[in-house]
Amino acid sequence: MTTSTINTIAQYHNAGYPIVAVETVEERRLIADVIEHFGDDANEYQLMGIAAAGGLVDLKQGIAIDPRCQFPAAFDQATQRDNVILVVRDWQHIVANGPAYRPLLDRIDALKGCGALVLLLAPSWNLPAEMAHDCPIIDQALPSRDDLQKALNVVCSATGLNVSKPDALLDAATGLTLEEAESAFALSAVECGQLDPSIVEREKIQLVRKSGHLEYWPAVDGDQVGGLDGLKSYVTDEVLPVQDDPQLRVRGVLLVGVPGTGKSLSARAAGSLLGWPVLRLDVAALKGGLVGQSEQNMRAALKLAEAVAPCVLWLDEVEKGLGGFASSAQTDGGTTLGMVGHLLTWLQEHQSPILTVATCNDFSKLPPELTRAGRFDERFFTDCPTPAERDAILRVHLERFGCTFADDLIGNVSRLTDDWTGAELEQLVKSAARRTGRQPTLDVCRELTQQIKPIATVQRDSIRKLRDWAKDSLRSANSPLGGDGPTRRIRQSSPGLN
Repeated sequence: MTTSTINTIAQYHNAGYPIVAVETVEERRLIADVIEHFGDDANEYQLMGIAAAGGLVDLKQGIAIDPRCQFPAAFDQATQRDNVILVVRDWQHIVANGPAYRPLLDRIDALKGCGALVLLLAPSWNLPAEMAHDCPIIDQALPSRDDLQKALNVVCSATGLNVSKPDALLDAATGLTLEEAESAFALSAVECGQLDPSIVEREKIQLVRKSGHLEYWPAVDGDQVGGLDGLKSYVTDEVLPVQDDPQLRVRGVLLVGVPGTGKSLSARAAGSLLGWPVLRLDVAALKGGLVGQSEQNMRAALKLAEAVAPCVLWLDEVEKGLGGFASSAQTDGGTTLGMVGHLLTWLQEHQSPILTVATCNDFSKLPPELTRAGRFDERFFTDCPTPAERDAILRVHLERFGCTFADDLIGNVSRLTDDWTGAELEQLVKSAARRTGRQPTLDVCRELTQQIKPIATVQRDSIRKLRDWAKDSLRSANSPLGGDGPTRRIRQSSPGLN
């Protein structure tokens, strides 16, 4: 039983609330919990249910009370008996219409008088303003570990399989509904003849893909990120050791810097270092055309991230989705304002093991409320790579593209590419590999350095301004310039950056 959800429903009922809406994708489980909690013979409750197809039924007995009954008449039925709990399904499809919600609102006093409770069930709710103050909305809690254990026991009993890694299986199933977990366990049994946590984890990732709000991205090994030792050290030394400590756990990191300097790659590398899946959230893509849709999409995305946790939540180019926050009331009817408000509250209050990694190219477009302490534990600046970092980046890409190269190629090319970004170095190696059949030479690379225009040169003034600001405002993500010094100071005098 989802004890917390049922207890919350019972508390609202005992406090005299005649209507409660529940957001749930497991209506059968919730109805079973309602029957178990309120249907005891010692209680005097009469449990009734109705759905879009019509027909009022006795939930405890499973028999029809009035086969022709529809929604408005069902509300009348609830007021004609004492201690009725009426479970209503499918009503979210018509709730926005006055003829649908007005009959229920007109019966509030009558429902209170006879101790009745109308329980509205739907995957999501967007109640009309007329109902918002009379009807609290609660979320059905996901299955507890005990609930998942029961589902696992059912599959073990049916298949005759023994469980060698019960904790790993339950960890993998955390965030799934009860039916989803049981199906994932059964699929593992059929697919490989055993209960494999990796298959259950794979099915959970499928939920992310189906949601449309989040994207699953494979983690990247930290060795594939050349340089950025300041950031990688922070993850290994400060994030990783306390990931299981709710009080000290790092909630989020903000990465600001020149485009192409490895911010997005670092978010995926954090997943590898922590051993967590990486979920990408495109904030701009959450905006919808209907009133309240954007905020609802944000809630759904963050709720799904919590279901999949532990995970890395990657907010890519967050300024594009949250830009215009200050003028939102005038420009988009408050849509961005509502989205930011929900995100800010979640960043501050959520207790799930989630590391939020937000990347940003233009810090000035972010609302100050988002960047203050408490939302992000640390803010980093990713600059163009140092000479040692360029060496590491060039080696990573030469090996990734399967190139054969002379021993001195890396050092010589590195000296030709001062103030190049990692993305530009990757493009140089890729182009050289194409031209030489994966046997790049210094002459070809030198020719390419004349053709590729680095962003530090193209946007010289804006990058210098960004560096000057970041020097006193952000922590450097790059590797130290020397081998034994602290993380390097952000360069100011170089001619450009990105």
